[in-house]
Amino acid sequence: MSTPSIPDTNLSLQESDGRQLLQTSISDYVDFLKKQPTFCGTPEQQEAMINHVAQGHDLIKLVAAERMKITRQLDHQKHNWMELEKELTAPLVAAMQPLKDAVEHYNRELLRIRAHQGEATPSADGTSPDETTWLTPEVARVALPKGVQMKWAFKIVDANQVPNGYWIIDEVAIKAAISNGIRTIPGVEIYEEAVTTFRR
Repeated sequence: MSTPSIPDTNLSLQESDGRQLLQTSISDYVDFLKKQPTFCGTPEQQEAMINHVAQGHDLIKLVAAERMKITRQLDHQKHNWMELEKELTAPLVAAMQPLKDAVEHYNRELLRIRAHQGEATPSADGTSPDETTWLTPEVARVALPKGVQMKWAFKIVDANQVPNGYWIIDEVAIKAAISNGIRTIPGVEIYEEAVTTFRR
């Protein structure tokens, strides 16, 4: 069975007629594909299936092209507004930065004091730092600065000691190396695989 032709809508998806025509074309083609045999045993069958899939890709491209008719101008307006937004907000960002720096400095100092208070150790007579005596009056621990929340974070201090389970393979770098002709990478099997392109 020959692949049905796909009409050019020449109608905007913003109009119900255009959407309906496109939806009908897609539904008809889906029905057509569902009726096709899914066994490929001859060069002729393979060529026909490739044509059918290529036609489906054409429909997908048509949907994207119809969408672009609507969104291209919006994307352009969005880009223009984002540029204007940067121009408008840049002076605000620059003016706020010294205040943010001052607050960060203040917060770091208070956190340093809190950390120092938390390092208190039991005295030689066995009393804990939480017990108040006339020699060691109770001093309230400095509160967290306003707007500061404590969260766990990390930094790598010795990459050689990090367990293997926390390493990520850089697949982008491996693919780039293979594209550049590298055929041997320790711990990596490099092989050829068949990739079918569905073009008419």
